[in-house]
Amino acid sequence: MNTRTAKIAQLAVFTAVAFIFSYIESLIPLPIPFPGIKLGLANLVILIVLHREGLAAAFGVSMVRNLLNALTFGSLFGLFYSLAGSILSLFVMAGLRTIKSPKLTWISISSIGGILHNLGQFAVAAALVGFDAILHYAPLLYFAGLIAGCLIGVLSGLCIRRLPK
Repeated sequence: MNTRTAKIAQLAVFTAVAFIFSYIESLIPLPIPFPGIKLGLANLVILIVLHREGLAAAFGVSMVRNLLNALTFGSLFGLFYSLAGSILSLFVMAGLRTIKSPKLTWISISSIGGILHNLGQFAVAAALVGFDAILHYAPLLYFAGLIAGCLIGVLSGLCIRRLPK
C-alpha cells in the first residue's frame, strides 16, 4: 500500500471513530436540564488528528463526521450549528497550536476550542431566533465549553502521548 492510500485509510478510521463517539454520546444523555450541552467526545479524535496530521486532515475528518451525523441522526439546522462550532474552534485551535509557549497545552487549547465551539453555535442560534432570545444562555454555554474542553484536552493529551507515531 502506498503512503497516500495508507493516509486516506488512516483518516477514514479516525472519521469512523469520531462518528462512533458521536453516536455513543447521543445514547447517553447528560443529567443536566439544558438542551444541547454535551462533552463532545468526537473532538478528542479531531484534536489527535490536528496534532498528528495538521489542519487540513483535521478539517476533513471534522467535516465528514459532521455531515454523517447530520444525515444519520440530525437535521439541516443541526448541521449548521455543528459546522459553525466546528469550523470556528478548529481554526483557532490550529492557530494556537503554532504558538510556541509552555502555557499553551492541549488542555488550554482544547478549552479555548470548547468555548469557541459553543460561541459558533450561539452565533447560529442568534441568527435564527434573535440575540435577545438566547442571551441568558451564553454564560452557561461558556462554562460548559470550558469544562468539556478541559476534559477533552486532558484525554487528548493522554492519547497523544500513548499513541504510536
